[in-house]
Amino acid sequence: MLPTVNELLADQFRAADPLVLAGRSSLDRTVGWVHSSEIFEISPLLAGGELLLTTGLGLAGVDAGTRRHYVREIAARDVAGVAIEVGRTFDTVPPDMIAEASRARLPLIALRTVVPFIELCRSANTAIVSREVSLLRRVDQLTAELLADLGAGHGPARLLARVGAVTDCPLVLTANSGALVAAHGVDDDRSAWAAVDSATATATIRVRDTTWGTLTAGPGSPLDSVTLRAVLARAAEALAPALVQVATPTGAPRRVAARLLADLLGDKQIRVADLRTRLAAAGASGTAWVPVAVDAPEPRIATRLLDSAMRDLGRPAVIGDVHATVYGLVAIEHTATDPVTDVADALRKARAANRIDGVTIVVGEPDGVDAAKLAAALRTTGSALALAVRRRRDGLRQPVFTTRELAADLLVAAIPSTERAHLVRSTLAPLIAWDAAHGTALTSTLDHFLRNGGSATRCAAALHIGRQSLYQRIDRIKALLGYDPTSPELAGTLLLALTAHRLTDQTD
Repeated sequence: MLPTVNELLADQFRAADPLVLAGRSSLDRTVGWVHSSEIFEISPLLAGGELLLTTGLGLAGVDAGTRRHYVREIAARDVAGVAIEVGRTFDTVPPDMIAEASRARLPLIALRTVVPFIELCRSANTAIVSREVSLLRRVDQLTAELLADLGAGHGPARLLARVGAVTDCPLVLTANSGALVAAHGVDDDRSAWAAVDSATATATIRVRDTTWGTLTAGPGSPLDSVTLRAVLARAAEALAPALVQVATPTGAPRRVAARLLADLLGDKQIRVADLRTRLAAAGASGTAWVPVAVDAPEPRIATRLLDSAMRDLGRPAVIGDVHATVYGLVAIEHTATDPVTDVADALRKARAANRIDGVTIVVGEPDGVDAAKLAAALRTTGSALALAVRRRRDGLRQPVFTTRELAADLLVAAIPSTERAHLVRSTLAPLIAWDAAHGTALTSTLDHFLRNGGSATRCAAALHIGRQSLYQRIDRIKALLGYDPTSPELAGTLLLALTAHRLTDQTD
């Protein structure tokens, strides 16, 4: 850390008996160099960060307006402060200079005891150089630690924690897309974005000669701005290969996606920060995700369908083939519409527009950036896909399902087979026996009738028969069962029983 004006006054300048006349609120400014000059037009030669020493010789004989101009020009160069030795040009520092320095919040100090400027400069600059050397050593040490973490295969989250131990402030890694990729020293996403909004320093991260994102330091670091920027710059250099490393050796987003989806389905533990990074490396970012699973004759057919649908929907997605089933995670925004319906509708339109047949699709329920929750959502969607494929084999023509529609199937599939068999026998046995003996489809008719909400018109259309034929079948079903299956009180039970019968029959 570079010394502050206050530190130099209390140490190297103590013998000069300094008195702060203005700019007390800015005494924590860091000093990059101590310089002495009597030139009136010194401001163009200053780079900023200097503590300027003067006897005021260049101001001898000038009026108050000129002295104010002198202070104003120096303040505009963002110097750390000005120290005037009194007793030579001025017995006391002129009030007009004090007023101008106060207005500019520029530290203005009177040196009341004569100490050769050469001694003050040598002592202060030696301290500055010593601290700069210490900074270089610390940054080099940090670099070595970051390289060791990279060599051990650690991701951006571990590297941020390493840098955070030095900066002691919130650190946030964001992608160019605006996605929050990783953070350290914050409690949640809201705190992370608050740290970005109140940033004290930033560093650009470049991956393969392309700007990838930004590393931001939030407020609260004890490091001075120069040191903090140096640490962030070195950290940004280390984060670049870490991001490439996360993206697998090839760096191909589709391969990254497949590997991530496989890890999620395999219930591999993934930290939130690493999950965000891998999602971004796979080409998508979001605060919530809708899972999708697709069964197709070939994975590339399903991949093409998902790509087309997401392009039309205008949403990025992580898409990959895992064990011959194509899975996707669609990035969504919090809107008034239902994201499940939006994704399902986009898939229906894309399938029709691209004339893609032979596919079965299930859209699951959305969840946030949490590996365990996303893994569970993907597995549920995959299980629902297997049930949806059975439904398609039963002759159901619709290709796109949601886990909401298949909730009963998922529930029944989890029931032990003996309980499923009992449910079927106690409700549908006479109907099943009649179909088996006469080659009819009364059980399927009842299933269609109930799934169409008891609407004769919709059910007849789905079965491609007339309404009168449907009524005749319903009458036969009532006679065989001995009770009225169209009663609203029985709808839930019968739908579960029909689902159990279908699953048991397909398993057999």
